[in-house]
This record gives sequence, C-alpha cells and structure tokens, in this order.
Amino acid sequence: MVRRMRGMLASVLCRLVAIGVVWLAATEASMAALGYGAVAVPIVVAATYALTGMPRRRGGMIDAVRGAAWSLELAAWVVGRSIVGGLDVARRAIWLPHVDVAPEWMTHTTTLETPTARAALALVANLMPGSLTASIDGRHVAVHAISPAVDVAAALTSLERRIARIERAWSARGVGGTRV
Repeated sequence: MVRRMRGMLASVLCRLVAIGVVWLAATEASMAALGYGAVAVPIVVAATYALTGMPRRRGGMIDAVRGAAWSLELAAWVVGRSIVGGLDVARRAIWLPHVDVAPEWMTHTTTLETPTARAALALVANLMPGSLTASIDGRHVAVHAISPAVDVAAALTSLERRIARIERAWSARGVGGTRV
C-alpha cells in the first residue's frame, strides 16, 4: 500500500512538473498568469487522470522519470522546430517578388499503437509551422503542408518516434492500461 501511494505521488508530481513547465512556456512565465496557472495546472493534471486512468506502475520510479524526461525532450524538440519552422514560414510568406508557397495535402500512416498516441501526434503536429493536421482515420493522418519543400513527412516520423518512446515508458509498464 505504501509503495502504491509513493507511486501515485511520483506520478502526480511528474505530471505537475511537466504541465507546469508547459504552462510557463505557453505564458512566457508571465507574473500575471501565475495565479491562473496555480488553478489551471492542477485541473489539467486531474483531467489527465480522468482521460488516462490512475497509474498501475510496476516499473518503478526510473520509468516515471524516464517518461517525464522524454516528455520534456519532446517539448524542447517542438519548441526548436517551431522556431526554425516559423522563420521558414515567415520567409516563404514575404519572399519577394513572389510568395514561396505551394500548399499540398499528404497522408501519413502512423505506427503508433493507441488512439491516444495518434491523437497526440495529430495535435502536436499542428504546433509545427508549415503543417496542419486535418483528420485522423485509423492509422492515417491527413496533413496540409505549406510547400512540398517542407519535409513534413520526416518531421512527422521524428515526432512519432518521440511519442512512441513516451508511450512505451508510460503504457507498457502499466500506467493507465494501454493509453498514454
């Protein structure tokens, strides 16, 4: 019983830290937003348990820390891609004498196992400039790209690999069943 309580506490703390970091990044650590964050972050943590279930960890603290570290690595990767991609999109939009944009549709077939992980792929892909996820149909994700020159397929594959690593750390060890 004590081990389960420690596991639950570790799970709550990891989620509080991860979501708190996302909140700080999203609000640019604005002092005016800290009061809202003090309320919003615990509510979001509670919502994650409502969506994923309570942890049934058998892997221990190492897997929890590893999953949290990979989540933070994913967040850093998305921020980096957003900055580089944002500069590229801005360049394409204002390139004179003509705009360097040639929108196209593509379909990405994902290997992610769970619907939750596939939804995470589609949602996080929307944060990468130059691409917008339009729909998910099973393992197929329809994506609108700003130009064929933007390697959306490679970005989605890289993103998918990161999400799969987090999914393995938090799902395969019994956290919330088979959901991320």
